[in-house]
Amino acid sequence: MKKWLVVLICSLFIGLHGGNVLAEEGVGVELSYQEKKDIITEIGLKYEIPPEILKAIAYVETGMRQFDENGNPIMNANDDGGIGIMQVTLHEDDLKHREINREWLKWDTAYNIEVAAQLLDEKWNWTGTILPQVNDGERDVLENWYFAVLAYNGLEARNDPNRNETTYQERVYQTLSTRTLLPEMDFPSFQVKYEDGGNIMKFVDDHAETDTQTKSTQMFTEGDHVYSYALEPGSTINFREQPTVSSRKLGDVPLYMPLTVNGKLEHDNHRDNLFGYYPFHYADAHGFMASSYVREGKITEFYDIRDQEVTEAVGFLEARGIISGYSDGSFRPYEPIYRRHVAAILQRALDLEVPSDYELQATDMREGDLGYDEMKAMEYHGIMKGSNGNIRPNEYMTRAQMATILTVVFDDQLATPTVKHTFEDVPMDFWSYEAINRLYDNGLTTVNTFRPNENVTRSQFALFLKRVMDEM
Repeated sequence: MKKWLVVLICSLFIGLHGGNVLAEEGVGVELSYQEKKDIITEIGLKYEIPPEILKAIAYVETGMRQFDENGNPIMNANDDGGIGIMQVTLHEDDLKHREINREWLKWDTAYNIEVAAQLLDEKWNWTGTILPQVNDGERDVLENWYFAVLAYNGLEARNDPNRNETTYQERVYQTLSTRTLLPEMDFPSFQVKYEDGGNIMKFVDDHAETDTQTKSTQMFTEGDHVYSYALEPGSTINFREQPTVSSRKLGDVPLYMPLTVNGKLEHDNHRDNLFGYYPFHYADAHGFMASSYVREGKITEFYDIRDQEVTEAVGFLEARGIISGYSDGSFRPYEPIYRRHVAAILQRALDLEVPSDYELQATDMREGDLGYDEMKAMEYHGIMKGSNGNIRPNEYMTRAQMATILTVVFDDQLATPTVKHTFEDVPMDFWSYEAINRLYDNGLTTVNTFRPNENVTRSQFALFLKRVMDEM
């Protein structure tokens, strides 16, 4: 190819995408990893593809490189036609039909990434016909892209996990989890069939589920309400002066701290870091926090909660729409909690359904009373039954009653005790000893003095509920 023609092609595309230039005839200039991650994120947002997915594909395909050490475009070693950073693979007829320029794919990184995003989006749109839908099909859930990523590499049997221990799509997801510091993700189970002697997968079902559903942490934009999050309770998150791991630390951000995104996602120049950094104002300072520790949601900073463990428990439940505070900005953590309030919290946590024709058997509530529907759900599911025909919605709940309710609700999640613990104030013949001992045996309480007849406070109930939900 003539030098002037290569320069002309790249110059035209630079105006559109800010692509590469040529240092000399036939030699490509590699963009920095920071620039490439910026481009991938921008294009991912444009096509509503989680940037984590595109970054992981680029990493698995080429180590995020467009050119080799000699400045030549990286071409697939197996001569299947894969080109550049995303190893875009299209036959000549397909290139012509799609009006895709092969030379631009070779020499322009941004163009290569954008074409790859278009192809991946096309595979996504096969969902429900050629490919199964994963979960509810929301685009910002990373696991939901499993089959689109598989199809990006090809529907051949090599990507069938029932035949091969290691598949392309699973390598992409393992890279994604490791390099973005997100929890390991589950893969959907599925069955395929093949035509006689064929090598192309045809999916038996049109839907698949995963146990985990991990939302992208790299699709937030300026003004979005988010909060700080980490898997390890009680930990803190580094708040840095610049968007790099080596930048000076301005301080620590506790978990479940409400934040507002102040700008676009920024990146460092490290190839192996597939996460980015969001700018925030926190504690009167402007700094950056890694995207891995940001979650979507509006959390209330309650002025009357000072204990960090309580802050995390309340934030955990509020983020899931399970619990709330009062209109004056308080949570009132030390107030005892009504039985009907516990019912409302559990109803939201468990999404309990009740037949429309079911009538509350308890005689101390009427339809229209505060908490009627929630208490009816508790009665129907055997969570609260009351005594002497009364379900007592406006009584405070005791700690012993809380223990019994939690062990009923989360029976499947809590292991059966192997020993009987000795409590200072709970004899073994106490009516709720078994429930209290089960909480202790599962590590949900560590005290020897349980105070079973005391009223449970709002903060205590939040703590216990969060602990047991962590076991789910």
